[in-house]
Amino acid sequence: MRITLLTAIALATLTGTAHAQTAGSGIVTEFPPVAVEIAISDAAGNVTETLSCEWTEPQEDDRQCLRFQGDPQTAFAKIEESGGVRADQTTSTRGETVNIAYSKRADGTWLIRARGRDYHAGRVCTADGQKCVRWDADGRKSAIRSVKAAAGKLRRR
Repeated sequence: MRITLLTAIALATLTGTAHAQTAGSGIVTEFPPVAVEIAISDAAGNVTETLSCEWTEPQEDDRQCLRFQGDPQTAFAKIEESGGVRADQTTSTRGETVNIAYSKRADGTWLIRARGRDYHAGRVCTADGQKCVRWDADGRKSAIRSVKAAAGKLRRR
């Protein structure tokens, strides 16, 4: 099972918090609250569907957000199923907010861009989400170069 950058960060945050709260006892007793908002948009920028979830421990109704951010194939399929070409996701936990944008590129590949307080990174993926190349950047100009380089690597694979 593949996990996204955001999911890895969220899991690391949750694990670290749980470990600190239980002082090594091995029993997780408390998780910080997590809020996820996802807006799927069409080419004109009109929102076609929204997903919204909040949890301290995920419940059945939170699975739609977990699935969306868990695997690029699932996210891309949901965006296209909703008549969209882009999705904007905001995840907040413990006072930190991460924004992730999923957008279909002109060549049919997908760009996943994650932005937080201290980083700007993501992946370029094939149309079916089977292959992805990671990139990271320091600023907008660097991001443009990094995305182009990642897309070039993806085409060579």
